Amino acid sequence: MNPSSPRGRLRDALLRVGERGDATEADLRAAVTTALRELAVEALGERSRVELVTLGAEERPCGRSFGLRLADYDVELPDVLLYADQSDLPPQVQESCPTLSQEEWEAVLLVSKLIFMGLQSEPEPVRDDAGQHPQATPRPPRSVARERFCRALAAISKRPDLHQDELTAQLRTALLNFASETPDNMEAAQRIAVLHTGEPQQGPRLCLSRSGLAFANVVMSAGGCPVPSCVLEEFPDLTQDEWNAVIHVTGLTLMAFEAEPTREVG
Repeated sequence: MNPSSPRGRLRDALLRVGERGDATEADLRAAVTTALRELAVEALGERSRVELVTLGAEERPCGRSFGLRLADYDVELPDVLLYADQSDLPPQVQESCPTLSQEEWEAVLLVSKLIFMGLQSEPEPVRDDAGQHPQATPRPPRSVARERFCRALAAISKRPDLHQDELTAQLRTALLNFASETPDNMEAAQRIAVLHTGEPQQGPRLCLSRSGLAFANVVMSAGGCPVPSCVLEEFPDLTQDEWNAVIHVTGLTLMAFEAEPTREVG
């Protein structure tokens, strides 16, 4: 993947969020949001709602985390997807991906949630002067499990020397080490594969192992679908545009970890 492309810039910016370092939160926010908008223009055009998503922090009992969230609703994207993975397969998605099953739809949303969680920073201890965090934050290093998960994701686009079966095995193992071996996670891990989809000039992508459908294509096909009732039960004030933003940013993030399509010369 070419780091000068929108996909490469978004991938690299997202990976920096959880890295140990003294980059300012403002700089990281600018890098992620700029790359998101560039890729959105390329992939979605005027349909994009990514401007409703930002990079920000949240105080949690386990510490302060830093990751992608809705700007106005003030909720992290993994939390929205936590409830979305209970949703029924939308008719619009079924029409675009006729071989997709309900179980595969749930796996796509669950794995997407885990990817967002993996790209977040490690929780920082909440300090006594909470609310007075410096802009230059020496974030804790990623845990070993989180680091391996991020590396396995990045390898899809950065390790053309590895066979797709090896990439798949690494990703499945890393996902379960990071997310724990619950029945849902174990089932989802078996549904993912890194595949060459057969599309012209397309390199390896994160796909569903049975159907070969690319995660990014499945998620993008959900753009414009009504907010699932199970999501509205938890977030009753969530707007349709905000839900579209969650879908768009999820799809673009998945695209950022695909191999860059080759371009024909001449």
